[in-house]
Amino acid sequence: MFAPETLIEDVPLAVVDVETTGLNPQAGDRVCEIAVLRVDPGEAPRLWVSLVNPGRPISPGAYAVNRIEDQEVADAPPFGTLIAQINAALDGAVLVVHNVPFDVGFLRAEYRRAGTRFPTMQALDTLELARRCFRFRRNGLRDVALQLGVSAPDLHRADGDVWATYHVLQRMIDELREFGYQTLGDFLAARRVPPPDRAMGASGLPEPLATAVRDRSPVTMRYAGPRGTSERVISPLYVEGLYLVAYCHLRDDERTFRLDRIVATWWPNRS
Repeated sequence: MFAPETLIEDVPLAVVDVETTGLNPQAGDRVCEIAVLRVDPGEAPRLWVSLVNPGRPISPGAYAVNRIEDQEVADAPPFGTLIAQINAALDGAVLVVHNVPFDVGFLRAEYRRAGTRFPTMQALDTLELARRCFRFRRNGLRDVALQLGVSAPDLHRADGDVWATYHVLQRMIDELREFGYQTLGDFLAARRVPPPDRAMGASGLPEPLATAVRDRSPVTMRYAGPRGTSERVISPLYVEGLYLVAYCHLRDDERTFRLDRIVATWWPNRS
């Protein structure tokens, strides 16, 4: 276990995702794929991934999500034979999962079937961080990744999900550092970040952004994002806490923007 005051960048991480035959391990659903992305400080991430023979059919509902077919896993190793490799990838790390109760619930059930126990670990849940510290309309991994500007083309397979979760966590760390989040303890005890005064509602916004929010009219925005400053036309939808939710004409998609990173706004026809 790491002390709460350990700086987050000094913590080794094990990002985990499982694909399953269904949604309920208590009803007999099993793991059919697992990935662990090990990230040690100062080293390149190392991916370990394996299909798993679940010993039962993959349900139609699960197949519709992960597109893993029964014949793909027929010759894969059973979960019990992979435990030594999984433990090696997890050893001495903090667990990172998007929705810890789901994935860890399946892992604990698989470990019990193998006659052993899933190791006790500190865990960071990017789903809980999204719910507690951000104001996204939806908190699924794909939605959170899009709102944070993370490319996530290969979701619903274990390897794609662990990469997306890792990059989501890194973007969250960058965002929350501005609000005093520095240590592992800060992230384990995640709390809602206090919005600045001007983020409390459209009435406190500078013009012409306040009018654009009220009328949902397009406005040009200069935005200082994590990757640098850009200009784009947006159509604001609403303000919620620290964030402006708007349709971004550049990305042709709904996006969330930090209000305190909006440097300037002007009407699109300004020369």
